[in-house]
Amino acid sequence: MNPARKSAEVVDELLRAMANVVTSYHPTVGRTSSTVEGLIQGTSFFPGGAGLWRGRQSGGVLPEYFPPGPLMFVGHNFDSQRNYDISLARGGEVEGQFWTRLLRILEAARVAPEACFFTNALMGLKPGKAEGAVPSVPGYKEECQEFLKRQIEIVQPCALVALGSDATRHLRHLKSRYVALKHPSNWDFRPLATRDVLLLAEGRKLREFLNSIDGRVAHSSPVLA
Repeated sequence: MNPARKSAEVVDELLRAMANVVTSYHPTVGRTSSTVEGLIQGTSFFPGGAGLWRGRQSGGVLPEYFPPGPLMFVGHNFDSQRNYDISLARGGEVEGQFWTRLLRILEAARVAPEACFFTNALMGLKPGKAEGAVPSVPGYKEECQEFLKRQIEIVQPCALVALGSDATRHLRHLKSRYVALKHPSNWDFRPLATRDVLLLAEGRKLREFLNSIDGRVAHSSPVLA
C-alpha cells in the first residue's frame, strides 16, 4: 500500500508539472495560480482550485491527506477569467448549480466526494463567457493532453470519469479505464420535472461502471460512501 501523501504536496507537484508542460497559451487565456496558497480556498476543480472536496461552505479547509486511489473527474476546461475571480474572492464554487447536480450524481452512485479528485483537460482561463471553445495556439492542446497524462501519473486514480463529450474526447486516447457522464451543465438537466430522474440515471451509470472494474473498486476502495 502506498504511504499517505499530504494534499498540499500533491497539488504543488501538479502545479509544477503544469507550469513545465503547458507553456503555449493564447494571449487572451488567463493563468490560474502557481501556488497552493494562491488557489481558490474552497471546493473547486483544478487548476483554479486544489481539485479536492473542501466541504459545502466557502473557504473550506484543504484536507491534510490526499485521498488514496481517488476517482478522478475530468471536465473540459476550468472556467472564464471573470468566474474564476468571483470564486477566488468567494472562497469556492460549490454553491452553484454545477456542484449541486454533480453531488446528486455522486450521492446516487454512493461515491464520497472526499475520495475524489476534480480536474480539467484544458488549462487556463477563457476570456469573456465560460461557454465556447478555449482560444488556442499551436501546441496548446497537445501540451494539455500531455499534462493530462502527467496528472494521472501524479494523482494515481482508481478510474476516470469524463464529464461531457469534450472531456470524453480527451480521455478516449488514454490507456485508462473511464466512464463518460453528461456534464452537470448539460441542457438535458434544465427541466425541473425530469432533472432528478436524469441525475439519478447518471449516478447509476457511474455505480455500474465502478462495480464492473473487476470488483476492486466496489469492494475495497474508499471511493464508495
